[in-house]
Amino acid sequence: MRTTLVRQWRLRIGLLIATLLPALPAWSATAPTELPPHSVYSTAPPLTVLVYSLDPNLLAGWNFPLNKMAGLGMSTSARYLLPSTRNLPVLGGWDPGDKLELERILAIHPKLALLWAPYLDSAHLGDELHRIGVPTLAVNLKDLNDYPAAFRLLGERLGETDRGEQLAAAFQKILDRLRQIRSNIPQAQRRTVYYAEGVDGLMTDSADSPHTQVIRAAGGVNVFTGKATTLKGMEQVSMGQVLAWNPDVILVQDPVFYRRIYHLSAWQGLQAVKTHRVYLIPREPFNWMDRPPSLMQGLGALWLAHVLYPQQSKIDLNQEVPAFFKTFLHIDITASQAKAIWQP
Repeated sequence: MRTTLVRQWRLRIGLLIATLLPALPAWSATAPTELPPHSVYSTAPPLTVLVYSLDPNLLAGWNFPLNKMAGLGMSTSARYLLPSTRNLPVLGGWDPGDKLELERILAIHPKLALLWAPYLDSAHLGDELHRIGVPTLAVNLKDLNDYPAAFRLLGERLGETDRGEQLAAAFQKILDRLRQIRSNIPQAQRRTVYYAEGVDGLMTDSADSPHTQVIRAAGGVNVFTGKATTLKGMEQVSMGQVLAWNPDVILVQDPVFYRRIYHLSAWQGLQAVKTHRVYLIPREPFNWMDRPPSLMQGLGALWLAHVLYPQQSKIDLNQEVPAFFKTFLHIDITASQAKAIWQP
């Protein structure tokens, strides 16, 4: 009880001090670029992974716990993260399902907070952080095509210009490669895909959702064309709808459901099940599809292009995965480790 009261008073005092400070502007080009370690807080997982890729030493904390499931089925494995980042604090965020912990943020005194545009960058969110003395910078990440510019922006603002340019160029090569693969697949020959989420596989995301960018980028056709009702996604569908769609390929998010799908009578009539074209989405160290959406979707799109069009794409994942991990995640892995990740 005493500890809780102390925390509450610390937060109140911090907020009182912050209200006495002049209003803080958003982070600008004239702001200092030299930031101390662990001083950049990202309010949503896509930006947290972006900062990790740019410079792990700048990362102030995670949005949800590592090595366990969090809200909306999000998960992260620390096995392929740098040891220096595995024990960073969990600070929460504004991603749907998360709860912002102002006290935790105040305790680490971040020098900058990143807002996810155009989804979670409202004036209210910025005001909350300005209220405790933290300037903000909105970073646009609407789709995969925005990543090169986002890398360059953060590289310039955080004093990592060369690294930002390196990552921007590397990600652009992935985008260009995916664009070439799509151009070689006639629309009539594109594979239909159902994205199965939830413990029963009867939740999914729409074709225009940020959660299904991997399908679009890889040249697949998402069978669910309905409009998303929320940013968090995971729309409920019926077994009858899935049977009517009868997709060529099924991507599965939940490992338990993946182990069950071939034994469930309701699913056995589907073309994807009959032809054994059901795939568990890789999730090391961050999910390759979404939950959270991140730069891993670039690698996820290469993986899915290989799954959908192995002959046309000519992608060797045992080379592509280690190269991606080294470039974007600061980790060296072997070809055998890579295979265990993309082909679980």
